[in-house]
Amino acid sequence: MIRLFNIEWEKLKSYRAFWVMVILYLFILATIIFGLPAFLDFLASKTDDNVAIKAFKLIVFNFPDIWQNISYVASMRAFIKIILAIIVVIIITNEFTFLTIRTNILSGLSRTEFLLGKMEVIFMLSLLSTAAIFLSGLYLGLTNSSVITAGAIIGKTVYLLAYFIEVFTFLMFAFLIAVLVKKTGFSVIILLLYPLIEVIIQYNFIPENFHKYLPLNAMNHLIWSPNTSLIKVKTPEFNMDFQEFLSFSDVVVCLLYGVFFTTIIYFYLKKKDL
Repeated sequence: MIRLFNIEWEKLKSYRAFWVMVILYLFILATIIFGLPAFLDFLASKTDDNVAIKAFKLIVFNFPDIWQNISYVASMRAFIKIILAIIVVIIITNEFTFLTIRTNILSGLSRTEFLLGKMEVIFMLSLLSTAAIFLSGLYLGLTNSSVITAGAIIGKTVYLLAYFIEVFTFLMFAFLIAVLVKKTGFSVIILLLYPLIEVIIQYNFIPENFHKYLPLNAMNHLIWSPNTSLIKVKTPEFNMDFQEFLSFSDVVVCLLYGVFFTTIIYFYLKKKDL
């Protein structure tokens, strides 16, 4: 596995577009996560009801709920993780455009090893994104939580694992599109249009009970709402459900999609003339 990662690293370490997009992704992610509390501070300074806004900020970015809340923001539909998916598309389609996949295979790399090498890259991108969420949440939690204990800090960190699974599955979906289409431009267009396509399918062709089993819905149903143990909105005038726990069945469905995408890619690479 280390050999495969070294092969991929040699391809990526001098690839400027890759690093530019990774830095862009991290910058946008940090801007959104750190921009929200800054925006709340701005609102507090411009309104007479600043106490309520400051209280809202403290409870949203309070341990342990912060892990669920910032994971939710970072994972909504395609949103900012689409940048990571475009990175994957470019990496994969470049293999076909510049025939490096054929060169690698002629040099002794098996098609299975090609798949595993790219999955390692996707794993590292997912891990990088999760690490960025963790470090951001740790800083915001430490600066906003009223109680800082080991139990509070590690509570709900399971949502970070859910976020990792979601991002990894989404990037495998991008991998699948890139392998099937092979052209960078067309692959990116399909990737950008797919959320709309899924919404059309959802509301016109399948029963409501099956909506959450569509690919993007299944991924996004892992973390489907923010939550805080300090706020429960349950009034006749306004009723909103909050996600109270991570559903094991949702995790299984998302993982099954990851296996499904990987299986299609595997057999396509095995059977197709590259």
